[in-house]
Amino acid sequence: MIRILSIEDDLIMQDMIAATLEAKGGYRVDFADTGAQGLTMLSEGLRKFDCLLIDVNLPDMTGIGFLENARALRGYDETPMIVVTKSDDETTIVDAFCAGATDFLAKPFIPSELIARLSVAQPQTRQRSHDVPAPRRQTLPAVAGVTAPSYRSSDVFLNFLHSLDPGQVRKTTLIAVDHLAAHDMAAAHRDPENVVAAVVNAMSFVFDGQLVICTSMTEHQVVAALSARPSETPLMLTHQLVERIQVTHRNAGGWTPGIVVGNPITPSMFFADEPLRLLERALLSVERRRRAVESDRNVENGLPIGGRAGMRGRIRTADDFA
Repeated sequence: MIRILSIEDDLIMQDMIAATLEAKGGYRVDFADTGAQGLTMLSEGLRKFDCLLIDVNLPDMTGIGFLENARALRGYDETPMIVVTKSDDETTIVDAFCAGATDFLAKPFIPSELIARLSVAQPQTRQRSHDVPAPRRQTLPAVAGVTAPSYRSSDVFLNFLHSLDPGQVRKTTLIAVDHLAAHDMAAAHRDPENVVAAVVNAMSFVFDGQLVICTSMTEHQVVAALSARPSETPLMLTHQLVERIQVTHRNAGGWTPGIVVGNPITPSMFFADEPLRLLERALLSVERRRRAVESDRNVENGLPIGGRAGMRGRIRTADDFA
């Protein structure tokens, strides 16, 4: 039995939610009319809830404020929390996910939509494209040292992308970072999670004010959603991220990470890509750049490598990857 807490002051909406979950079976729902009442129910700990439904417009506080307070409570740092609201503007969606939302559901919705969103409280079975590497499926507490509040599990990252309409997607830039884990581990004797933590924290610093949400996709890739296209080239961003990591870890002995930043991926005005397709393009871009960097390393070490002869022996610039 999955226990749901719905923070909702509209009695008609309460009846609809209760009837939907009763008809579905397997759910038990409690209601709170105000944010304060909901926080009391969570903090008293009389029962542990598996998922929260949160209306944005509460009588005593905003749903965003409730989210921030709920995430700070013991035992609710990873609990699925779904924002339910009539507002579907970009600011509301971004604010909700930054505050810790797991998913987003716009009113009015039909019962099947509600059940689909509530499935986040159960093991994920979402079918993914075969072109996208299997996500690490880890949440923030699983990566020691990550302090960036925008770091979320891969499922939440995809939920964010799918919550945007085509117009909002066109305003969002995806950018992937490859931290060349194999080289870093051999050189620095660090485990992958420590490298992920360093990269995520550096991204949060470098993309200050632009970073909305990011996640780790494979053992050596992190992908971020930005609210604007960065003005710096991928080469400049690579240098900034490396410099930030070196500054942070200098007092701890220091280490030199191998980092590659992919091209920023933003759909054109005349072609609204599907969010998953944008993610594929971001990962493909950084993978190509990583291979190019490794090819250059092999050339410098005197190893035979295929490729354009004219590219060998010189430093690649951002123009080479346009």
